Amino acid sequence: MLKRKKRFLIIFLSVSLLFFLIFGAVELYNYKLGSIKQKLSKTNLSIYSTGTMIKTFGQNTETVSAVISFFTPSGNLINSYERAWQGWELNLECIVFTFESGSIVFPYRLFSNESKYGTGVKLFDYYNRDGYPAIYDYYFFSKEEKELIKSLYGYAVFSPYLLKVFSYAKTKTVSLHNFKPDTEYLLYVGSDGEIRFIKN
Repeated sequence: MLKRKKRFLIIFLSVSLLFFLIFGAVELYNYKLGSIKQKLSKTNLSIYSTGTMIKTFGQNTETVSAVISFFTPSGNLINSYERAWQGWELNLECIVFTFESGSIVFPYRLFSNESKYGTGVKLFDYYNRDGYPAIYDYYFFSKEEKELIKSLYGYAVFSPYLLKVFSYAKTKTVSLHNFKPDTEYLLYVGSDGEIRFIKN
């Protein structure tokens, strides 16, 4: 009986410690993200271009082919990815942070309407330069502002869905369907954080 009580006490204390560690980590996570939001809300983020473009090549009832490209604000190509997907529609999932002065968008995943849940091309690495999202390499950002954006990007890369649950970030998906071949579509974000494709 004594051994059983001792075992129960050890299990109880272990579970309690784990709970408090997780709770503490979440609180620290929220505090850091809240601090970033407070500071970036004072920054001019009236930036509507996300440096992201999809060029469509072809589409039929079974497959769709396209290339997604990422550019610096000065128009230099960072990286691109081309392939064909099973399906007839392309979906781009993004992590969106909305502040008082604008929004920051991190393209996360590209997939078709026939892709299995949670699959697709993970995109973070395609615009990563030394841990910084090069699509936001604007000359007018101060060193501190770039560090804040880099931190946001780091949190997004670490766990997109953890951000969705424990922060003000949202995952949003925009679709391309019934598009024309050999056409470029630019990803734009509104001041309200809504994302959409605009034909170039």
